[in-house]
Amino acid sequence: MSDQKVPLSKQLNIPPVWLIGTLLVMWLWSALLPIAKFGGGWSKTLGALVIVGAMALALWSVKQFMDRETPVHPRRKPTVLLTDGIYARSRNPIYLAMVLVAFGAALCFGTIGALIPVAALFWILQDLFIKGEEHHIENNFGDEWRSYASKTRRWI
Repeated sequence: MSDQKVPLSKQLNIPPVWLIGTLLVMWLWSALLPIAKFGGGWSKTLGALVIVGAMALALWSVKQFMDRETPVHPRRKPTVLLTDGIYARSRNPIYLAMVLVAFGAALCFGTIGALIPVAALFWILQDLFIKGEEHHIENNFGDEWRSYASKTRRWI
């Protein structure tokens, strides 16, 4: 299916857009309603390190897709089931990286209120994307998927 035939609302309903929206909500919440400030220099430094680590995880994960010539986009049919490298530790390292970016940003914002959208992002990614993707992957790869899923955690 080409993107031109898919409504814009569905095209925008992708995980990176949810991450950007989460970061925007966190920023607004922290600026307008800073609930329980904490940290300072240490939380900004730790947050930045978490974000850098998350970006490295995401890039490594995407590289594995590219190396195996299978689509990264969640609405494209995978041609290969990735089970090695980082995928031997987590079935969803890209989604994990997104949650870690949001968590790192919450540390940088330095408010407890900024952590609430992180939990919401986790739930959204799991319920709106991961569960559906797992269903499609199981349909495509059958026993190979079931064996992999029984040995490898969804997140970490």
